[in-house]
Amino acid sequence: MVFDLDGTLVDAYAAIHESLGVVLAAFGRPPVTRDETRRMVGHGLEILIAEAVGGENVAEGVRLFRERYERVGLEATRLLPGAESVTRILYESGIRLAIASNKPARFTRPLLEGFGISGRFDFVAGPDDGYPPKPAPHMVFMALSTMGVPGKDAVFVGDMPVDVATARAAELSIIALPTGSATRKELEACSPDAIVENLEALLPLLLAS
Repeated sequence: MVFDLDGTLVDAYAAIHESLGVVLAAFGRPPVTRDETRRMVGHGLEILIAEAVGGENVAEGVRLFRERYERVGLEATRLLPGAESVTRILYESGIRLAIASNKPARFTRPLLEGFGISGRFDFVAGPDDGYPPKPAPHMVFMALSTMGVPGKDAVFVGDMPVDVATARAAELSIIALPTGSATRKELEACSPDAIVENLEALLPLLLAS
C-alpha cells in the first residue's frame, strides 16, 4: 500500500495554516482561514507559496514557511483517527507500506518518528528527495521497487484528485478518503476505484482475503 500523508494519515492543517500565515504577513497579504488553507494544499510547497504570494516570491516564501514549520510542525500535527491502529494492523498482517507525499520528506520523516510509526513504512519520499511532485508517478514507482511489489498487487490511498491522478499514472488501484482537502463529491468526479469514509473502513477491503 502506498499512502499519501496530509489529509490521509495526518491532520497537519493547523501547522500549515500557521506557517502560511507567517508568509502572508511577511509579504503584506491578508490572512486566510484554516479551511481556505485546507483547500490550497496538496500540490507541493512551491505551488502553495506561489498561489499565496506570487511566483516571484516563492524562494523567500518557502524559506519563511520552512523556518516556521520546523518549529511547529510536530506539535501542531495529529494522526487522523484510525491511522495508528490501521497502519499497525496492516503492518502486522504482512502488508508492505510506503508513503508518497507532496509534503517535503524532511518534514514527513520526523512526523512519523514522533508518532512512533516510522518503522512500519519501507519507503517514505517527497519532492525534496529529487522526485517530481505528484501527479507524476515517480515516487510511486520507486516505492514499489523498494518494496519489491508489482503494481498489480498494490493500491494507492489518498484524499485528493491529485492522488487519483497519481495512481492512474502509475497504473495502481486507488482508494480515496474524504478526510482531507477534497470533498466526497470532488473525489467522485475523479472516479477512484473506491471511496471509504475513514481509515478503519479500509480494513474490510484490504484484509477480506
